[in-house]
Amino acid sequence: MRGLAVGLSLVLSMLALSAQAQPDDDAIVVTAVRFPERRLDAPVGMTIITADAIARDTARTLPELLAHLGGLHVRDNSGSPDLQLDLRGFGITGDQNTLVLLDGVRLNENDLSPTKLSAIPLQSIERIEIVRGSGAVLYGGGATGGTINIITKGPQAGRPAVTAFAGAGSFDTLEARASVNLPGERFGALLSGSHLESDNYRANNRLRQDNATGELRYGDDAANLAMKFGGDSQRLQLPGTRDELELASDRRGTNTPGDWSTRDGSFVTLLGRNSVGDFELAADAAYRDQLTTANYASLASYYEARLHSATFSPRLRWQGEPGGLAASLVLGADLGYWSYGRQFAASPASIGSPTSTSSADQDAASLYAQLNGQVTRAAKLTLGWRSERVSSTLEQTGFAASSLAQTRSPHASEIGLQYALAAAWTAFGRLATSFRIATVDENAFTASGDLLEPQTARQRELGIEYRHNGLRLRGDAYTIDLEHEIYFSPLVVPFGANTNLAPTRRTGFELFAEWALAEQIDLGATAIYQTAKFKSGVYGGVDAAGKDIPLVPRALGSLRATWRLPSRARLEGTLSYVGHQRYDNDQANGFPQHMPSYLLADAKLSRDLGDWSVAATVRNLFDKRYYSYAIVDSFGCATPICAYPQAGRTWFASAELRFR
Repeated sequence: MRGLAVGLSLVLSMLALSAQAQPDDDAIVVTAVRFPERRLDAPVGMTIITADAIARDTARTLPELLAHLGGLHVRDNSGSPDLQLDLRGFGITGDQNTLVLLDGVRLNENDLSPTKLSAIPLQSIERIEIVRGSGAVLYGGGATGGTINIITKGPQAGRPAVTAFAGAGSFDTLEARASVNLPGERFGALLSGSHLESDNYRANNRLRQDNATGELRYGDDAANLAMKFGGDSQRLQLPGTRDELELASDRRGTNTPGDWSTRDGSFVTLLGRNSVGDFELAADAAYRDQLTTANYASLASYYEARLHSATFSPRLRWQGEPGGLAASLVLGADLGYWSYGRQFAASPASIGSPTSTSSADQDAASLYAQLNGQVTRAAKLTLGWRSERVSSTLEQTGFAASSLAQTRSPHASEIGLQYALAAAWTAFGRLATSFRIATVDENAFTASGDLLEPQTARQRELGIEYRHNGLRLRGDAYTIDLEHEIYFSPLVVPFGANTNLAPTRRTGFELFAEWALAEQIDLGATAIYQTAKFKSGVYGGVDAAGKDIPLVPRALGSLRATWRLPSRARLEGTLSYVGHQRYDNDQANGFPQHMPSYLLADAKLSRDLGDWSVAATVRNLFDKRYYSYAIVDSFGCATPICAYPQAGRTWFASAELRFR
């Protein structure tokens, strides 16, 4: 209740004071239906994070930005910069229930690793579109919590331009970025690259990240072709957890000095669009590959994993005004192939003679349709359906040797209605179903020994939104009932295994507020109260009915303020609150303590000086000691609790030059 009170107080402060300035909705183009459209035509409830909001915020990484401005919870459960995302309270499976797209193409991998957001520099993003609890009809599995579509910048009209950025900060952090924009009348190109290195807060947690991306574009607004391509390389040392004694005496230390991981990946995406009268045809074809290695010397374990994926997504949109009321119909197909291979050995030197191997393939083919139409001048109806056929195979040697195959035909549906109650008020409601297919990691070790059944969900949501004179308020309530939820449980067999759970439920209340208080001051706030419960089920003799699902904070909140100072200077401040939650591994709810709540404060001062921009940021201003992930009764933990401690106060200063 204390967490809820804090969250509600943030919103009450917001209502009394202010929120964040928003550009004209009619000027923002979004891709809510996999085609460009005006922000005002998109579904009510979409969150848009613009490039200007990204530049203002105190966040230095994409996960931090999503926590500040998108109402997501993020957690560090590995020491990686790719923090785990959790939208609408899914706990440790948050990444598998939050669908992340890069320019409309799925980024989520077919394993349990976090989405590779560190490969997307913030300065390359044009905008981010977040649709909570939606996206399964248009994009397929894994969207039960919602969909995050990251739209990157393309070639800009005008004269050629070059941007260069350099920064330095705590723990020997160095960052450099550069981009070149080459516009033309019909042809344009944009090339960019970035480098980041840091010792990070923990011992044995040094990071080196390099990214390069590009886009070539030809055509105009009616018809165009584009190719986006890029590659990334990451070298990361892994610090491991700290037990309670170590948290008190040596938070920054490590017991795993020989643990490390690497990642090398590349992608290419071809996109095309053509408009003829009331019809618009679009398609994208994407290929991605990735090689990941990890060495856990502390456990005498090493693995290499290689992923290949290819997708093709043609679609057609019709727009018209039957009976004088606007309507649009989207028809599309998604074809996808994923190939995943992994080898385990005792060390890098012995990978030629692996102790076990896993090889998995997945083919998916789907058809979908979505209708959006004004049924009256005040009411807009959305109807959608997706049918998908997924075939999965898994071959394993060594430990848990198996040869398994499965074909399933899940579906997703949606019916939504939004109604303009008055000039400034809009109510909305939605009923939907969604699904998720188990990842390779989850299928590799199951309680039954068989491939897991698809997870299915039924969702209900009601909300209301107010917009007037730069003030925007939105509130919604939702319920998500899941069948066959895919989850790792320590209760089903000794030491735990992946299983399909008995019915579970998520409920929540979300409040968002934005307002330009004055010409110089913008404010914004978010308050979320959420629960995740086992509805039924007996596991290892433990009746789980009514118990909390671990790692789901009851309350989340943020309060943001921007103050535009004289001489083109700006001061940004952010408060972020995460309420208490059950520790990982505590599905029985038998551990007497909860993970502590925490409140963090950040500040950023920036100034524009002609073609130059300079900025200084302080994160965790009050040097709060906290952790976002911890586990109880874990193998190798000397005390009941082990955690990944987070950094205290840090600073970062930067300068950016833009010239034409």
